[in-house]
Amino acid sequence: MNEWHGMTAENLLATLPEALRQSGSILALARTEAEALARRLEEIERLRIYAAIDRLDEALLDRLAADFKVDWWDADYTVAEKRRTLQASWQVHRTLGTKAAVETAMSAVYPETTVREWWEYGGAPYHFKLLIDTTFEHADPQKHRRVLERAEYYKNLRSHLDQVEYTAVPKGECTAYCVIAAAGIGGKLTTEVPIYGLE
Repeated sequence: MNEWHGMTAENLLATLPEALRQSGSILALARTEAEALARRLEEIERLRIYAAIDRLDEALLDRLAADFKVDWWDADYTVAEKRRTLQASWQVHRTLGTKAAVETAMSAVYPETTVREWWEYGGAPYHFKLLIDTTFEHADPQKHRRVLERAEYYKNLRSHLDQVEYTAVPKGECTAYCVIAAAGIGGKLTTEVPIYGLE
């Protein structure tokens, strides 16, 4: 840190008004306080929580989720998913009940998630679909249940989820297995398989 602008005892004392410097007892008290504050720089840095989410341990992430009322928090998330969920939680709280809230919150688990509104695919009014790209993410029935639960929390109360579409773009050879079962909600797996021998 630049010594001319850092929080050092000398810099703190430089802010003391000239009238107070005339009193020896006030100057001594100010010097003591300045030295104590300068030694607390490490503690002050720890208060910058939001900027440090990528470095926090899992236990602290869980605690912060409770403190910040991240009601859709899942203790079974991976550490990376927890970090993304916590980072997105303020935006989700501000936009709860909107398309942006659903996309932001779902992106914590599946980074490439989009919402398709009913008029974009010819559905019934106030219905929507979730389009989830699982090319670089693992999809399983437990995650699918969490997606359905979270969608209910983030969406507008009048909106209805028609379908969750999972898409994966494989590189090279692949084998795809898909078993999705949910009450009244269909699932679809789309794969794009490259055709070899065509140039």
